[in-house]
Amino acid sequence: MTLRPFFCFYGGKWRDTPRHYPAPRYDHIIEPFAGSAGYSLRYPDRQVTLYDLDPVIVGVWSYLLRVSVAEILALPDVPMDGTVEAVGGCQEARWLAGFWLNKGVSGPRSAPSAWMKQGHRPGAFWGPRVRQTIASQLEAIRHWKIVPGAYQDAPPLNAPWFVSPPDPGAAGQHYRCGSKTIDYQHLGGAGPGRGR
Repeated sequence: MTLRPFFCFYGGKWRDTPRHYPAPRYDHIIEPFAGSAGYSLRYPDRQVTLYDLDPVIVGVWSYLLRVSVAEILALPDVPMDGTVEAVGGCQEARWLAGFWLNKGVSGPRSAPSAWMKQGHRPGAFWGPRVRQTIASQLEAIRHWKIVPGAYQDAPPLNAPWFVSPPDPGAAGQHYRCGSKTIDYQHLGGAGPGRGR
């Protein structure tokens, strides 16, 4: 079973996973730079532990792991001339909707993008179709876990690590919690990610 992304995120790997990354060999997947968890969404039946430093990412995943199907389906649209505040509810619900107002962004947006306003791919932005997709997948991730923290906080486990850290160059500057605190040498060799 493969799930669709619960939200769009800059640098997401959902589309790339089948072509560029091997299937996990173990029952537990760790994504130490969770983002939108593109790798884990391809293997949702595994035990999944997500780590992220960004409190918005942690908040959205925490919300998705506890929210009811009815609550997701009841969230309103964002008016084309309005803001995400129209969604109401908790902050995490507004963040979730905000990620769907523009594609591939590193943080939730407050108002619909020009693409959304112009009607390009109407089912690809926040609306009934997106909410239905999210709601239909919630039960498949109830066993997942999100941990606020850095990759160094993850315990060494016999589990595949899907490591896709922020780019240390210019592209990595778009992330809210960028690459400045990452020891790439440790992460790539001597670090806890050796058990891929």
